Amino acid sequence: MIENLTVTQLLATFVGLYLMAAGIGLLHERDSYSKMLNEFRDNTALGFVTGAFVLALGAAMVSLHNLWTGPLAIIVSVIAWWTLIKGFCLLAIRNQFLRLADAIAIENSALLGTLIIVLGTALLAAGLVGA
Repeated sequence: MIENLTVTQLLATFVGLYLMAAGIGLLHERDSYSKMLNEFRDNTALGFVTGAFVLALGAAMVSLHNLWTGPLAIIVSVIAWWTLIKGFCLLAIRNQFLRLADAIAIENSALLGTLIIVLGTALLAAGLVGA
């Protein structure tokens, strides 16, 4: 079954799985996520390595999928570009970027976790069904 999926469908499926896991983790391990973000902020080397990895992942995603032909393709392309931009920001302006993440994530973690699960489920379903 997976061998019949397009690149758009594969990326939607894998990103959907990631988002579902991250959203569930955020809902169930709210304190751990807050602690993890604080530790990430304090560890410059980890921040650099993560930024480099996310930048490379985003570049690979954009290289494989820069398609703007339909709703699912557009969503996957936006996620690919966001991943690339996020990696750049983690390398270039990490502290400012993490302050923004703090403002969004910590105070609204229940809502954010729920929205991430919904988006992940929708991407997973769309990727597997091909919508």
